[in-house]
Formats: sequence, C-alpha cells, structure tokens
Amino acid sequence: MRVLFISPNRLRLIVPPLPLGLASVIAALEPEHSFRVVDFMFEADPRARVLSLLKEFQPEIIAFGLRNIDNQSIRSPVYFFPEIKELLDWLRRHYQGPIALGGGAFSILPQEFMDYLGADFGIIGDGELSFRALLRAYPKADFSRVPGLIWRHQGQWRCNPPIPVLDLDQLPDPALEYFNPTRYHEALGSSKLPGMITLQSRRGCPMHCTYCTTPLIEGHRLRLRSPEKVTAFMAYCYSHWNLTRFYFIDNIFNYPLDYARQLCRAVKDLNLPLEWSCIINPAFPDAELFHLIRAAGGYRVQVGNESGSDLVLTNLGKGYGRIQVEETLHLLAQAGLAYSCFLLFGGPGETPETVKESVALLENYQPQMVNLTVGIRIYPGASLYDQALAEGVISEADNLLWPRFYLSPAIAEWIWDYLSEVTARHPNWTF
Repeated sequence: MRVLFISPNRLRLIVPPLPLGLASVIAALEPEHSFRVVDFMFEADPRARVLSLLKEFQPEIIAFGLRNIDNQSIRSPVYFFPEIKELLDWLRRHYQGPIALGGGAFSILPQEFMDYLGADFGIIGDGELSFRALLRAYPKADFSRVPGLIWRHQGQWRCNPPIPVLDLDQLPDPALEYFNPTRYHEALGSSKLPGMITLQSRRGCPMHCTYCTTPLIEGHRLRLRSPEKVTAFMAYCYSHWNLTRFYFIDNIFNYPLDYARQLCRAVKDLNLPLEWSCIINPAFPDAELFHLIRAAGGYRVQVGNESGSDLVLTNLGKGYGRIQVEETLHLLAQAGLAYSCFLLFGGPGETPETVKESVALLENYQPQMVNLTVGIRIYPGASLYDQALAEGVISEADNLLWPRFYLSPAIAEWIWDYLSEVTARHPNWTF
C-alpha cells in the first residue's frame, strides 16, 4: 500500500522533539509498501506539501502521529487537538481514503480522539507491528486480529487489546533519515539551547504513580533494548549525521540499575564526543551509576522528585520518600552531574505546609532549574481518576480530552502568590 505519514507537531517547548515513534513505525514497514513523510516541524507550507503528495503519490492510507493533547496548565490551558481537527477536516475535502491515528497522546484517550477527529482507524500502544498488521488486514477488512486497533464496526467502536513488543531488539532502528535529524539537532526551542536527538532504550514503567500515563501507553512490564543495539544506533547517528547530543526519553533511566550501568559502560566504550541527558527516579539512588553517567558523557539529568513531603509523595504513589530524594540530589552533586527538578503541587493532602516543605528542601540544594506545576492533569485509567470521581472533582460524563485537574482546595487560592514570591528569589525556578 501507499502510505502518507504526517507528523503535525510544531511545538518547540525546550527543544523541538524529533517524532521518534513515527520514525520507528516507518522503519518497521514491510518492503512491499511505499510511503512518503510530511513533518510539519520545519515545513514552510505543510498543507501545500500534503496537497502535492495527494496528487503525485496518491496515498491509499494516511497515518498521523499525535504527540500532545494540551499543555497541562491549569492556569493558562492550551489545547492542541482542535488544530488537528481543523487539519483533518481540511484533508477530508481533498482526500477520500482512510485516516489512521497513533502516538502517545492518542493512546491515552483513543475513543475520545476517534470521536472528536472522525478518523477511521487508531493504533493504541506500540505501533510498529500493529500498523504493519493493519496494512496486511486492510484489503480484506479483517481487522479483528490487529493488536491495539480501534475502528468502527456496525456503528460501534471496537477495540482490540494492544500487545506490547516484548523483544525490542527485533525492531529496526528508527528511520531518522525521513525527519531531517541534523535540523532537529541544531534547531533552537524555547530554551534557546541547541536540540537533542531522542532515544529510547526501554519501554514500560514498573511504578504506580497515581496520575502517570506511561503505564497506560507502554504498560507496567519493563522491556529492555540491549545496550549494544542502543549504542550502535548512537554511533550510526554520529557517523552519518555528526549527531552528538542525545536525550533518553525512558521514563526511568536508573532502573534496573544493572542494565543502566551496562548501558553507560557501552556508551563510554564508544569513545565518541557525545553528550546526553536522561530522567532519574529518586526511588533508585546509586552513586556508582551517577558516576558512570558522568563518565559516559551524561552532562545533565532530570530528577522526577515531584515533592519534598512524605505525605504528598505517599498520596501520589511515588514509591519513595523525602530521604531518597535528598540522597539522590546529594549523590548527583558528588558525581558532578548538573540536574533539574520538578515540583508538582496540588495532589491529595497538599497543604501550604507541604508546599513550603517541598520548596525548602530544594532550596538546600543547587538544581540548575526547577519546574513548578500547579494542579494534576486527570486521565482515565490512572488511579487519580477514581479518586477524583469519588470526590466529585469530575464525573463519568466528562470528556477528558478537555483537561480537568486535581487541585487540593487547601492551596487553590493561596498557591499563586506564594509561588510568585518563590520565583522572584529563584530566577531559575519557573511556573
């Protein structure tokens, strides 16, 4: 089949994010299929490019990768999906064939996206093998065995359970060549820093945070790509495009510890001038790993600490407490690793006292940046959804494509003036 892939994202928060998921799906296509790609990020006139390909290439199916739902801001919300609907409505005036959706954002709220956007197919979860199965099934309309597929049958949505790819080594490297990786590597985002190339060495998350969508997208079972495969891809990126800056999007880079250590040693053994960043979970502080990260070219990590209050951390299901947070920050400083932190305010049990406790903790350290978020986005499938439902914060009738937030009433009015005071004395803290 002839497939037109579209990455509609133009958001450049921090740095422009290369569409790694779509690049991975493209790489897994079977050779009998042909395809074209339109990446809106750097396309001067993306709709004109799409129109040109509709005429010249005549695609039999169009596949969209959806990355973002909204900006997760309770105070200044921005919704990205109305722009996608406008794009699909425009596309329908020029193209009569099927449209498929996929990506991290889609997998969180698949039926809501299908209803709102009016697409024909959607792929939930890992897309590489599932999209390939959809193309095989399409000529005979035999969709019942396509993993993770949602489609309309006799006026009702049908949804097959997703099947995660257990052996990530069976997947080919993402096809970055269709997304101008050099441009992503050099382009500036809102941080005014040069870009980074996204990498993924594992999928799944064993943690049980009450609000997190990663287990909804990737599952709780951890799946690892061999360090040799990961580092071979990094070396390929360096040799072909001179790419030197990378960002591991793994939800927890420091778990399992043995695997993380092996991966760092493998990166170091490349002996290439690479620098990279990753996300550290305070549940697993480890001096040896932090020194290995630094020795292997890791120059900055993001610490998902979220709070400095044991009460709040417990209520959020984080799986660690204040002691582990402090140990993590202490060991990172010892290893000479720069780090940024997050504080997520407003969860169950949050009070002015717990907020001040969290702020005071980080004031004892020197994070490069602290991102402050007020209110927790509620998603169906996360346990916070059930709590919000029981407390009347939301109802079952709410369409959570339009964001709703959990915000402890104890801080709802007070928090904004307080954080203004905090950021006034800490210019590198933002909210």
